[in-house]
Amino acid sequence: MSIYDSLVSASRFAASRWRAARAGDGEEAQLWRHVDEYRAFLGETGQVYLFEDYLKGVAPRQRPLVSTALETRQDAVASKRAMELLLKAFDETPEPEQKQAASTLIHLLNFIADTGQLDDFEDFVNNRLENAPLAIAHFTTRDEAQAWLKGLAKPPSPARILIGDEYYLAWSSREDNARDMYRDYIIEPYIGELVAGGIPSTAPSFETRGEAEAWLKEHPASPFGFVSIAGEYFFAVHHKRLKRHTLHPVASALTKWEEMKRAAEREEARDAVAKDEGDGE
Repeated sequence: MSIYDSLVSASRFAASRWRAARAGDGEEAQLWRHVDEYRAFLGETGQVYLFEDYLKGVAPRQRPLVSTALETRQDAVASKRAMELLLKAFDETPEPEQKQAASTLIHLLNFIADTGQLDDFEDFVNNRLENAPLAIAHFTTRDEAQAWLKGLAKPPSPARILIGDEYYLAWSSREDNARDMYRDYIIEPYIGELVAGGIPSTAPSFETRGEAEAWLKEHPASPFGFVSIAGEYFFAVHHKRLKRHTLHPVASALTKWEEMKRAAEREEARDAVAKDEGDGE
């Protein structure tokens, strides 16, 4: 089973336990939702293959151990309770497949603790609404980004990066030793939704981008905001981890987003026609 299949199986296991818990203990249901955030964090930060390597170093045991790095953290209350829940589920389930799924989640929590990422994880979960979609690196040009991706011994699998003001998804595949990146239109829906509500008349106005960037450095968007530069509206996005803002021209972003939606609708229509033709044969 591939690492991606293992994570999908683990996610389904957590989801099934969450659905069962909703009918009873509300606290347990909340913990199961918390458990699935570990998988989300792993994927968003591009660490799937790093986790796979970590698993190779875990000695086989009848019952998984708990990371010392987690046990010694006095402030990691939620993660400790999640670990207790996972160990309980591991002990109680008789099915080997479900035991394996629970074991994967236990090791995932240990991985995050052992690599010193518990604080980053808590920030990811607790401040998701206050943070922009996560990007792990920024580059001025695509050539710089390509050189970075090609030079990594352990490339992301996958993760978002920024090239200039645009999101890209950098990915790699161990199976065929491939790696590349493509434009990711993740910020455009935010722009469309907020523009629909109206651009504030109080949006600050600047003559140059440099002036806007200097102002944003002292007044970070939280995480989004509108500014006007030389009479054109831009959508400012604060990337907390990278300590920078990107500026997205509103008019062209909305045009591109409408084009993407129309393309998706055409694709759905083609799929529906192909399905109908296939059913009719």
